[in-house]
Order: sequence, then structure tokens, then C-alpha cells
Amino acid sequence: MQNNNVYDYINITNVINQLHLKKTSQKGNYIYAICPFCQNSEEKKGYLKINTISNVYICRKCESSGSSIDLYANLKYISTKEAFKRLLKETPVLDNMPYTYNNPVKDECYRDIVYRSFLEKQKLNEIHYKKLRSMNFTDEYIKDNLFKSIENNNYNKKEICMQLQKEGLKLDGISGFFQDVDFKWTYKSHKGLFVPVIFNNKIQGLRILLDNEYALDTKNIWFSSSNEHNGTKASNWPMILKDKNRKWIDMYNSNNESIIIATEMILAHKLFNNTNKTVIGIPNNIDKELILNIVKRMNTSKVFLYADKYTILHTSSAMQKNIVQALEKYNIEVDFRIALTEDNIGDDLNKYEKKRKSA
Repeated sequence: MQNNNVYDYINITNVINQLHLKKTSQKGNYIYAICPFCQNSEEKKGYLKINTISNVYICRKCESSGSSIDLYANLKYISTKEAFKRLLKETPVLDNMPYTYNNPVKDECYRDIVYRSFLEKQKLNEIHYKKLRSMNFTDEYIKDNLFKSIENNNYNKKEICMQLQKEGLKLDGISGFFQDVDFKWTYKSHKGLFVPVIFNNKIQGLRILLDNEYALDTKNIWFSSSNEHNGTKASNWPMILKDKNRKWIDMYNSNNESIIIATEMILAHKLFNNTNKTVIGIPNNIDKELILNIVKRMNTSKVFLYADKYTILHTSSAMQKNIVQALEKYNIEVDFRIALTEDNIGDDLNKYEKKRKSA
């Protein structure tokens, strides 16, 4: 069925950009701007009230009002019909969307495409490179796993988003990205390192290893943009690390004598790098049913569960209930271990394996 609602095509936020109206503030779904009909550009308080959901405006001073198309037509001195034609031609499709707070997350294939292109445009600075090397990661490992430093310069961030858009990629529905007060796409940034969360060869999302503790004794947060304009909330995606020569289908269809579960992504990488065993990385509040389904598909009889500092201090009881008990219910043995130090993560497991094989 043909959609005849022109407001599905012409959003008022795009019209504001086309007309270069001076925005003064925003409150929820409303934007306030200098009224082009009754105010001069030097004024600081804007009387033009713009509803970004209904695509209408009204001036609280001169009472001018109308739709997004009316606004464009009145300021260009053309008919609404001509205004509609011009806006369809001039308005970038990628910016033509409702002004919402939390967009639904796009599917995993699309997220993977966007995140891979996004990470190609990030750099790895010397400080983070040395930090990764101190964790015993080789140059090859760092490159293969796409570890990158987070760009924090606001201008550069917008330029990166523009490059993604020029490639034809839409950023709504991709966790971490949002539109700023000028309706330019940008992304949340922190001083830290991107750790891609990969599952079935696809980047589900990006975990961030912060340079400094954020809150509650953790240095690990999601690359997310919830409660931002046109932002998207990250989900608690799991990550699986495996030998690159081992196919996913083989991993699921054969017996795995034991696997490792780690309660943070960077901890998972350390364990995988030091043991070369299959590792499931999880944020500490992961859905237990999801983990249970993954472990059951791997046909494993034993799980080594490594908990990081944050989990031990704040969620150890929940981890015991949500993960350990759920696994043991299906006769999967759980060996619970604490990883509070940075050094030699996984050495205890390697010693255990050698002792078991020699017995």
C-alpha cells in the first residue's frame, strides 16, 4: 500500500538543518530555536518551539506555526508543493528519521558491518598498545581482535560518522551512536580501549576497557548511547573465543571436554591467549539462559568459571545463583576461580590440565 503521509519523508529536524536555524536548547522531544519570523540571530532565548515527533512548530512570541514543510516554504517564499519536492531532493536520507531516544537494535549482520568499518577508522595509540603488550598479547593477536583506542576529539568523531554515512551505513539502531544538539551523528566516547564482542564471527557490540575505574570498581562498560537523541542501548551480548582453525559448526557438533567462562571480555582474552582453550566472555549480568544454551550446544562436561574483581565484590551471589546452579542442574561440573591479579591469568588452569593428563 502506498504511503501518502508526507511527514514520513520530511522530518522537521532535517528542515532545521537545511535552513540553518539557530537552536538554543532542547527538552525531551522539543527543540527551541531563534524564530526566523520575529527574532534576530543575536538573541539567546529562542521562542520557536519545535516538536520533533509531530513535525510541527509554533512561536511563543509571534504565534507563527505550521508543519515542517510550511516552515521551509515560508522561509524560501515558495509553495508547500515546491517545498516538498525540494526537501525530498535535498534532504539526506540517512538523517531522515524520527527524533527518538532509544532506537531498536539492528540485526547482528548489520551491526557487524558498521562496527568493522567504524573500527577501521579508529587508531591504536602507543599507551594502549603498550598496555596490551604488557598483557602478553602479540602484535598479531592485537590486530586479529581489532583492539583500538577510542577517538575523543568531537570534530574527528563527527567526521568518522560522516564517512560511515557516505559508505551508505545508517547509524540509528547501532549502540554507541547518537545525534547531538546540531543533529550531527557522533558517538559516546571515553578514555579507553574498544574490545569487540565477537560471536559466530560477527561483532555483536563493543565493550570498553577504561583507562580509569568508572564506578563500583569496574573498568568495563558497554559502548552504548541509551537516553541520547536517536541513540541505541547496548544489550548484554556474550563473546566466544576459539582457535581460528576450528570451525564454528565443529565446535558445536563435537564434544568439548572443558571450556572457560570469564566474567569480563578482556579477562576472557587473557585466558584464551594463555590457554588456547575455548572461552566464553560474559558481562557479569548476562542472562543465565543464554549462557546455558551456549554451553549445552558445546556438549561440555566441565566449566572453569573465572570471576573478575567487580563480580567478586558486587555480584558473586548472583553469579552463583544465575550461572553455577544453572549449569550444575544439567550435570555440568563448575570449577569456580577468582581472577583478582593481572599476572599469569590461566597458569593455574594449565597446571591443572598437565596434572590431569599425567595422572
